[in-house]
Amino acid sequence: MAGLEGVEGMMKKLQLSAEEKKGVKIGWVSGGQIGMVEPQAMGRLFSEKPAFAEGLAGTLGRAWCPLKGIHCKSVGENVFLFTFYQASGKRKALEEGPWMFENDLLLMEEFDVNKTADEYKFESFLIWIRIFNLPLGRMNRKTGEEMGDAIGEFIAVETDANGMAPGKYLRVNVRLLVNKPLLRGMMVTFGEDNREKWCRFEYEYLPNFCFTCGKVGHIDKACSIQLKRGEMQQFGKWLKWTTNQKGPYSSDKGSWSGRRGIENINFGSLGSGGNGLGSDSLSWRKDKNPSMDRSGSGKGKERKVSSPLKLTDGSVVGAGCS
Repeated sequence: MAGLEGVEGMMKKLQLSAEEKKGVKIGWVSGGQIGMVEPQAMGRLFSEKPAFAEGLAGTLGRAWCPLKGIHCKSVGENVFLFTFYQASGKRKALEEGPWMFENDLLLMEEFDVNKTADEYKFESFLIWIRIFNLPLGRMNRKTGEEMGDAIGEFIAVETDANGMAPGKYLRVNVRLLVNKPLLRGMMVTFGEDNREKWCRFEYEYLPNFCFTCGKVGHIDKACSIQLKRGEMQQFGKWLKWTTNQKGPYSSDKGSWSGRRGIENINFGSLGSGGNGLGSDSLSWRKDKNPSMDRSGSGKGKERKVSSPLKLTDGSVVGAGCS
């Protein structure tokens, strides 16, 4: 990367000839065949180790396009262009998350034919957050929207038929910026007497993150912040929701609501937990468990990818969702 920047800096100082300035106008076709455009998306793996396109394609293909698979091409330093041989695979890759490959965060973006690889930002990801210690009467859709917007960009909130949280916590789906520290919780004010209460957060399927600065995408060893003697880390694995925690649901029915309304759905299935993947998260293999829903690093062995799973029946209705 440093070498490339040096070349670009040198090029800016060069005086171009008339022929060089004239240049050529270029078009674009997929695979060299006009009219044969497969769905595509860009992805970046936040890892200190280089990943292989073949490993990503093999593993992610089974998660995103189990029937026809995907193609993955390296276009930069842990930056990849994915081609989907099933349209549903692209929707899953872009609309679900967070995705992890070997514990590391994988961010996806819509492919733009007019962008170079270094013009993609890869700056945000979707995640479900469990909010604890809210007053029972305040665990509703409105609170979910307000807290979701305070945490990041609100996407959806889980409620029952009465518009209330179906369990002992409120569950919201938000879009977070990858360069901002995770919030460990939030003070909420309520009632006529403006009472205050600390509400702690747990993040579902949280990828590798730094216990020193609280940012997703790197771990302590790679952090630029060094703690002074006697200082303690302000973040920890207690921010992760783990798969051995049982959900509070007594039914497989629930509802997701966002800014544009509410729709009843059946809960989707959970993957197999407890295999040490990422933040105690799931592999792409899926076993049944009613408590979770939704609104190639090397060769020679099977790699694992994880994310919250898509609903098997119904849909998530939320801000920006349809």
